[in-house]
Formats: sequence, structure tokens, C-alpha cells
Amino acid sequence: LQKLTIASLQAFTFGALDKGQGDLSGAFKITGTAADPNLTGNLKFNDVGFVVTQLNSQFKSMNDNIVFTDTGINFDNFSIEDEKNNQLNVNGKIATTDYKNFGFNLNVVADNFRAVNSTAKDSDLFYGNLYIDTNLNIKGTMDSPVVNGKLRINEDTKFTVVLPQQDPSIADREGIVEFIDQDNMEIKQRLEMEETLDKTPLRGMNVSVDIEIVKEAELNLIIDKGNGDFLQLKGEAQLTGGIDESGKTTLTGRYEFTEGSYDMTFNFIKRKFNIKEGSYISWTGEPTSADINITAVYETETAPLDLLDNQLAGVSASVRNTYKQKIPFQALLQMEGELLKPELSFDIVVPEGNYNVSTDILNNTRTKLEQLRQQPSELNKQVFALLLLNRFIGENPFSSEAGGTSTESMARQSVSKILSQQLNNLAADLVKGVELEFDLESTDDFTTGQQQNRTDLNVGLSKRLLNDRLKVTVGSSFGLEGPQQANEETTNIAGDLSADYQLTQDGRYLVRAYRKNQYQVALQGQVVETGVAFVITMDYNKFRELFHRSEEEKKMKKEERERRERRKQE
Repeated sequence: LQKLTIASLQAFTFGALDKGQGDLSGAFKITGTAADPNLTGNLKFNDVGFVVTQLNSQFKSMNDNIVFTDTGINFDNFSIEDEKNNQLNVNGKIATTDYKNFGFNLNVVADNFRAVNSTAKDSDLFYGNLYIDTNLNIKGTMDSPVVNGKLRINEDTKFTVVLPQQDPSIADREGIVEFIDQDNMEIKQRLEMEETLDKTPLRGMNVSVDIEIVKEAELNLIIDKGNGDFLQLKGEAQLTGGIDESGKTTLTGRYEFTEGSYDMTFNFIKRKFNIKEGSYISWTGEPTSADINITAVYETETAPLDLLDNQLAGVSASVRNTYKQKIPFQALLQMEGELLKPELSFDIVVPEGNYNVSTDILNNTRTKLEQLRQQPSELNKQVFALLLLNRFIGENPFSSEAGGTSTESMARQSVSKILSQQLNNLAADLVKGVELEFDLESTDDFTTGQQQNRTDLNVGLSKRLLNDRLKVTVGSSFGLEGPQQANEETTNIAGDLSADYQLTQDGRYLVRAYRKNQYQVALQGQVVETGVAFVITMDYNKFRELFHRSEEEKKMKKEERERRERRKQE
């Protein structure tokens, strides 16, 4: 065999391979009979490469030999590289003397190998980038193979699986049931030929693989392709997958999520839920009978007035108006039970924090939510109101006392952004030697019981010293319009102060000392916070780059050593 190009073999793969390169060569000796052949020789791969079309992965740089002997086919560190030069190696032997019966003794090892590199155009079932480490042992025979080992899904993985639709369309149902005429001679002959075909000798397989998923790997699950609903997950998993000789598939272990999201579309309204850390899927046998415990959070800001409307009947108009102040709410979607038949429940909570409202408003809101938990139908009504309308609904769902953003407020907020940009541009042209930053903020305020416009001007001034290693920043906020809070300082000159010192020349490591002056509504007064922080700033494309010095840093270290050596010589 002088030179058989891979490109010439592509036509026989029926589109399974593409972009073939390189060629095959070798020398063989064939003896014996057709029923009992004896093949010996050597098949040489000469810079062979190709793309598996369904995976869209390029496998290249195959330059090793496959040796054919009297007892089988030998692989001696047969190497395959992906597009990023990561390797997969095959060692071992396929034992056979007649090329009809085969026995396996193979070891497959891969290091961060890109097995899949496809897009949605390449496959309707899965696509993305899948990077794996493997150490698999393949033994047994052709009719009863045995596979065991380890599989690790690495941090560069961003892989998407598309779930089939539960309600197929009419076109999808075509051809499922087909009636035939058994007396038709042509059909009868075809059925007789199919019965005479050799059936596979496979009796069953025995597979046991330990599967690890690292927390940086991103897995996406498209739940409804038509609407665009999908689940994005990141987390850690230690699983064991298996197939026994009867064909039963098992999966055991736990996949715990560190982050993720669920994007849902309802009548053209898109909402994003964040998966709460600690949610998990647990398998104890059948892959489809897993137990799930997932909490998804949708966050929004709205006024609690409509939620508490019935409890505010006897209060004054000014107190009632304070309940129009927007505060954060979280709508929780909780899924528990079996994977295919989960029990869904909803909840609403007010997260902890300072929200520029009185403690009475927060306490009354939390008490009302606790009462709603005893009335699931009412709770679900308010959950869907938050999801669809971003507000609560009262007794009359077509009206809302909480109001919304008025045209005047929208105009004021837009003008504030424009003025802030113009002030920053003017300061950059007129003031030299220091950095000035302005931020003009316009909002609606209900803290006094009446709707009032509030405008605050935030000013920041920075100066760099010591060859730009030290940066001192002074900031303050001035109320230009609107009510003053109780016990709030009327003057706040140099209210915020921070000093950043770069420990390294590139600014990657710095120490920050700061003083923040902030008004706390719950305490009805000013709170001064003072502290020291150590800050690390790093740019990286891969997680492991955090623990390796960049080329620029190595160059700087080298130049620093050279300067020290020159000083010693002088």
C-alpha cells in the first residue's frame, strides 16, 4: 500500500467524515483461505486528520502504526490530537485469529481532549464544546465487552443538550404506524431476506465508569426549543454510570449546583431565575428516577402597598404613601421529588438588607407573606403577578395603588444621565492633575409619606501620587432636591475617603484603606464604616491561569532581576 489518501476514503463514510488530510501506507502479507485468513503487516498513518461531522471536532496529527500479527491487532501508544493539540492515546491489543471473533485489551487515555466542538446547526440533540479526561479500560469480547474506568468533564466545557418535545407535531408522527399487504410478493421477499440476515452476536455489555464534573464546566439543557426555555447549570458531581448485561442502565451519585439560571418565556414575557447554590440532583439507580431539590430565584423590586392593602385601612394617607416605596422581593420556584414528576411550589421572600424604608414596612410585609403561605392559592396568585407584572395585585386586579414610573420621572432620569455625562466631559477638559467624576441621580421618594422628586449629586475626586502607585479618592453626595432624612447630616463634605496603594508595579495587588459615611433608615441615623482591604485583580481566560504567572509578569520579574544585578556590579 503506497499512498491511500484520507480524502479519497471520505466518499465511503456517507458524510460522517470531512476535511480529510494525510494518507495511509503500509505492507501486508495475506495467507490462508477466505474462510480462515492470516493477515500480518503494518499500517502507517502519515499526518492523518479529519473532522467528524456530527461532532464538528477535528482529529489530527496521527503519525503512528497499527501492527497486524498472527494473534491480532496491536496499538502501541497510538496518538490522536484535537485542534488544540491535546492528546488521546490508545494502547493495547485486539486479539483475533480469524477476524470474526475478537477479544479486547485496550486502554484509552485522554488529557483535556476536545471530543465535541459543534453548533446548533450540526446536531438537533447536542452541541457545544466538551473537554474530557479519560482513563478507560476496554476488555471482554465482541459479544460481551467490558468497559470500566474514569471520565472527567473539564472546566472549558460549555455543552448543550436539547430535550425532545413531549408533544410532537403531526409531521413528527408520520410513519410511526404503517400497514402492509403480506400477500404482496415484493414485500414478502424483502421480509424473508431480512430474516436471513446475520443477527449481532452481542449478548450484552458490562460498563462501569466513574464520572466527575468540575464546578467550572457549564451544562445547558434546552427544555422548550420553540419558546427558548433553557436551564444553565454549573456545579460539582461525582457519579458512577453503568450498564449490565441485561441492558439495564444505572446512575448513582449527586450533582450539586454552585450557580445557574433558568430562562423562562411566557407569552413573549421573558424571565430569568437564578439557581440557588446548594440545589442538587441525586441518582440512586435508574437515570430517569432521580431525586431533585432545586430552588430558582426571580428578583424584582416593587412596592408592598397592594400586598398589604387590607391591613392599611386605618392608617393616614402619609403613612400609606410610605408603602409605595419599592423594595426588593424574591419569587422562589421550588422543585422537589422525582425528576420526571417533580412537585412544584412557590414562595415570596424579602431578602435581608437596608432598603431605605422603615422597619415597620419590612416587618408588616414579612408577616403578610407568612400569612399567604397558609393560603397556597393566594400565594400563587401573587407569585404570578410578580413574574408577569413585576408588582403585587390587590382585591381589584385591574388597579394598583403602588403606581408606576411616571412620564415625568422617566424624563428626569434620562436627563440626569445626560447631565452626568456632560459634567464628566467638562471636568476632563478643564481640571488637570486630578480626576473628577460626577453622577446626577433623580428618583421618586415616598419616605415622608408623600411622593416627592429627589435629586442627588455624587462627586468623586481622585489624585495619583508616588509614580501613580498611590491613589487617594475623596467622594461626597449632595442632596439638591427632595426631603432630608431624620438625623441625616446636612453637610457631607469629604464624606467618603479611600486610599489605594499598589503593592506591585502592574497593579495586580493593592491595599485599600477606606471610610464610608452612609445613612441607615432602620437606625434613623448616619453610620460610618472604616476598614482595610486587600485586593487582587487578575485577567484570565482559563481558571488554571490564576495560578501561573503571565508572560508579561515573567518579563517584568526578569527585568527586575537584571536591574538588581547591574546595580551590584556598579
